[in-house]
Amino acid sequence: MHFHTPISWFLYTTVGLFLLINIIFFLRINRIAKKTRAVIRNRIYIKFTLRCIAIGCILIALLGPSFGKSKSDIIIRSKNILFLLDVSLSMNARDVSPSRLEKAHTIIHNIVNQNPTDQFGLIAFASGASIQCPLTFDNETFLVFTQTANTSLFDHSGTNTYDALRLADNYLSNYKKEGNTKPCLVILLTDGEGITDEVQSIKTDAFSTFTLVGIGTEMGSRIPYHKVYKKDKNGDDVISILERTLLKEFASETKGSYYEVSDKQNNEPGLYSSIRNYKGDSQGISKIEVAGNKFYYFLYVALGLIILDILITVKTVEI
Repeated sequence: MHFHTPISWFLYTTVGLFLLINIIFFLRINRIAKKTRAVIRNRIYIKFTLRCIAIGCILIALLGPSFGKSKSDIIIRSKNILFLLDVSLSMNARDVSPSRLEKAHTIIHNIVNQNPTDQFGLIAFASGASIQCPLTFDNETFLVFTQTANTSLFDHSGTNTYDALRLADNYLSNYKKEGNTKPCLVILLTDGEGITDEVQSIKTDAFSTFTLVGIGTEMGSRIPYHKVYKKDKNGDDVISILERTLLKEFASETKGSYYEVSDKQNNEPGLYSSIRNYKGDSQGISKIEVAGNKFYYFLYVALGLIILDILITVKTVEI
């Protein structure tokens, strides 16, 4: 047997008050008996026992006891989730702690953990784009590829979001031609610096849904580069900012969703919820054993004992 609700201070307090009230009651009866030279009837202890058992049953019922096993059918659903991860140099900016790229890694890790029956794939992009991990059910291997996706994969000549989207569209189109019918969710994690007019015109027909995750702030931050900070042609620090407007416009053009993640504005809960609630294709039915909450058994016993306590009348003392 296990309980759905952990033991709390409320239960300890209830038990303590019950015992305290009864101790005071018995002390009072004992004092009266001594003054009147009366004898305390043994039946009073029967009522005390009934009340102890009744209060115990009520407290156990509040904990939600579960025991006994029954088989239940669970429909297993699965979907494809393809991440497009920006690994350009600007993702090293630290306006989001510990950095934009590390935050993106954390988001991907959380999504994988919350959707264990789904397939995951990864495309990394910066000046170019490449498939780091094709769609797979092997979540551990996928997360290894995710952790190794960093700014050293490509040269530092810019952010080519167009190539990443085109590669994703081609990959998923070929994937569907092989007879795979599961819905494909595409999630783009970026600071938006690679969003251009060319990107906004690209077709995303192979995407079941398209989600943009903007990581960074409009205040921006300097970009760590070789133990210093990246400089422009004039020797000034380069400031990388979140291109919020461009990302929102792109999401609107593609009928996708936009979520922003920063230390001050964190839409992660909404992002995770939307992905969890997206129903994939049925992959079969699994039978699992579940233990039902049997709190009502204890409530029935407690109710019966309370009624019995009311019906039984005893003299507390006999002179």
